[in-house]
Amino acid sequence: MTDHAEINAVVRALARSRRAVLRLGLTAGVGSCLSSLAAAGQRSPRNTDAALLNAALALEHEAIAAYDAGAGTGLLKGDMLDLAAHFQSQHRAHRDLLVEEVRKLGGTPAVALASYSFKGKDGAPVELKTAEAILVFALGLEAGAASAYLKLLPQLTSKPMLPIIAGIACDEAQHAAAIRLLLRQQPAPDAVVK
Repeated sequence: MTDHAEINAVVRALARSRRAVLRLGLTAGVGSCLSSLAAAGQRSPRNTDAALLNAALALEHEAIAAYDAGAGTGLLKGDMLDLAAHFQSQHRAHRDLLVEEVRKLGGTPAVALASYSFKGKDGAPVELKTAEAILVFALGLEAGAASAYLKLLPQLTSKPMLPIIAGIACDEAQHAAAIRLLLRQQPAPDAVVK
């Protein structure tokens, strides 16, 4: 049986690490945390996959909260607000799918934290004072999520999960591209998402 306390500790570390990753604009830390989480659940391949999916589920909970924070400022209007609501609905769909898959594997789905604090590059709380600041923040989350899902793929033992996780990674990359367009940036800056 999987040590739930150990997995929960790694999930909490993953949430902290993802914020640090976003502050630095890097994604290597997320892959490292996913590997740590897999090690915590390596009692069986099913437990490992459930632990990995729970790590992804924790990221989806955080993304949902981030879109609540951005929309809650009242700074996003019209098409920007509609797009944020659409992306949040897709994160909810990802969450629901991951909850179902964790349960199928016999695991207990990770639950959302009571609250989230988002930090900037300097470690200070993110200040969402303009629509552009919200978009830049969302871009970091979406690009980080795309990368995290790609790093998850080679760690999964459940072959039926591969196209689902790859599809979510693609969706996260689409979110990032759309946000880049709103920011008047190159929507696909790299030939390969890393």
